[in-house]
Amino acid sequence: MLQPARIAIVIPTRDEERSIEGVIADSRNAVTALGLDVTIIVTDDSRDNTREIAARCGAIIVPGGASGLGTAMLRGLKAATQHAPDVIVSVDGDGQADVADELARFVTPVLDGSADLVLGSRFAQPNLVQYRYRWLNRVGTRILVALLRHQSGLPLTDSHGGIRAMHPRVARELELIGTHTYVQESIIDASEKGFRVLEIPSVWKPRRHGSSRVVRSIPKYVFYTLPVILLRSGSHIRWLYSAGILASMGGLAVFAIVILQEGLTLRLGHRLPALTLTGLLITTGAQLFFFGLVLQLLKQINRATGHGDHG
Repeated sequence: MLQPARIAIVIPTRDEERSIEGVIADSRNAVTALGLDVTIIVTDDSRDNTREIAARCGAIIVPGGASGLGTAMLRGLKAATQHAPDVIVSVDGDGQADVADELARFVTPVLDGSADLVLGSRFAQPNLVQYRYRWLNRVGTRILVALLRHQSGLPLTDSHGGIRAMHPRVARELELIGTHTYVQESIIDASEKGFRVLEIPSVWKPRRHGSSRVVRSIPKYVFYTLPVILLRSGSHIRWLYSAGILASMGGLAVFAIVILQEGLTLRLGHRLPALTLTGLLITTGAQLFFFGLVLQLLKQINRATGHGDHG
């Protein structure tokens, strides 16, 4: 039996009027069955009646920011910390997470102090995905998982579980760079800050209403996510600086060769193509180097200002 505790559940939504009532009911019933108190927060970016339905169901409504899942989740998690919860749970608003049967398995490791962030994996065991999962989506997920494993050092098997639980400290200290990359960045952020991350098997049910905007465009999502993960890793600095130096050195080498070919004279008017190439290489090198510097400064400013802190 769990000790008395308060759970805050954050549900990001966008046009989920047909599913949100059931998600809220399942979430509240699951917490009540554990004998715990619950606060439900819906971060909404909908154009339909999702917000009105959620409010009628007793949820606290937080504007999602209309900038993507990352912004919506960050706003919701920061808002959740204001209600003094013992654990915060995020649940997808489309009803695919099996909250009714799985909530206890997610919150227990946080409440007993054995984990700070508990993730759900659809691929930790066979047959957890209860519908036909497109091969293209699976390839995209494997790419993201490989990046997460490399960046975090964690033995992860999934990047997109529909339910996760975290200690309030994880939410309070969470920093994001991208507006759509919450699921990946939050894992990397927690790992970087020394929080204990645990992955457990989790069922992924068929979506009853509508279609997933993320799953439908998973290849595009992967390419959108890659730059953000690289930015967090700092690899962009090494690559941009190295490319900038190589390009500039290449330009100087071309110029040196031209000078030698012309007998160390500066009468180079007839070597316009070579001089143009020299100028392009040096200019490109300087731009790459400067771009890397700007990105590094933006990253430092992001950290110094506590980007996205809506608490």
